[in-house]
Amino acid sequence: MNKLNVLFVVGALHKAGAERFAYEIDLALNKEKFKTSILCLQQEQHTSATWSSRYYEDKHKAIGTNILYIDAFLESHKTTRLERIFHKLTKRKFKKAKEKYKSNLISYLNEFDVIHWMGEYTFIHQVPTAIKKKSLIHSMCAKFQVPALYDEYDFEYPYQFISGFHNEEIKFEYSQFKNISHTYFPLALKMHQNENKWKYVSSETKKIGIFTRLDKNKPLDPFFYAFHLLLDTIPNCELHVFGNGDPKAEGMIAYLDRLGIVDKVIFRGHQEDIVVTATTEHLDLSWFQGYNNRTPAGFAGLDICLTGTPLVCWDFYSKPLDFFNGVYPHFKNLNQFVNFSSAILNNKNDAEELSNAQFQDVLQNRDMDKLIPEVEELYVKISQIK
Repeated sequence: MNKLNVLFVVGALHKAGAERFAYEIDLALNKEKFKTSILCLQQEQHTSATWSSRYYEDKHKAIGTNILYIDAFLESHKTTRLERIFHKLTKRKFKKAKEKYKSNLISYLNEFDVIHWMGEYTFIHQVPTAIKKKSLIHSMCAKFQVPALYDEYDFEYPYQFISGFHNEEIKFEYSQFKNISHTYFPLALKMHQNENKWKYVSSETKKIGIFTRLDKNKPLDPFFYAFHLLLDTIPNCELHVFGNGDPKAEGMIAYLDRLGIVDKVIFRGHQEDIVVTATTEHLDLSWFQGYNNRTPAGFAGLDICLTGTPLVCWDFYSKPLDFFNGVYPHFKNLNQFVNFSSAILNNKNDAEELSNAQFQDVLQNRDMDKLIPEVEELYVKISQIK
């Protein structure tokens, strides 16, 4: 039996969510049945001001996955001297022209049985219907982050989407489309531990951690307001923010300065290993972005739960909460969020109960090796579409 030829299209190969998901799937796929390749939409010589390396490049190569960069398929565009002067004077405020692709890109895409676009923003809209038919578009963002997320899509075309959205979320997130196919698939990862080693520590200073990327699409203002309130009852509390990005450029220092807590919030920068950091820092609690009262909205949240560190979410979904999630507590009310966080910080039994519930839930329900057959079946189904 011939192997199915699968292409992952990624925006980059940095240590970010969509790239992590592509790697977790690639790692778990049965390579006796599937051959995988990656097309990275960055040019090979591109350098990032945010990321120092392409973290997943070597990891994919180590499991035999071929990687190709977009360079070979781009029409060269040499800027004139006048254009360079214009961009310098305007400080590049104007959007650059859309990339133009050579016809050989379509020939390349035609070599594959399935094309898995890792992020709705990676989809190349110029592709013909034959390519669309074998395309699986993995939604990695939500409308609260980018309201115009799907504006370039053809709302009449029956795209095949896969995401962690379900039930009423699907109707909301894909409301512009007339007729799509959707497969629910949650964030999942390879399990490397089966024992919760987190311990509650009674100490005068409490330490809260947020693991994120400093970016306007990952808002932190609810957490800053909550921390301001929390300091009234736990003055010896510290908020440590771990993640890539410039807090001043993203306006976060200004937020904290207006609240008068800039000295209480510590920006720690990018962490190579979240699990190691959370463990060695002995965090008492983690705050995280949540979505529709379900689970933490990102791999970092699952990583944190596997360390045993208790996690509490601020809910960014547009609708009100209709029940209390005892495993992954979500809040939209600042006072409730602060009161619950305070209870976890001060009560050993409450903290350990939440820690164990979250650890076991991730262990049982987010194991990629258990879930990967669903993706494999979907790949087979897509490859048979005529």
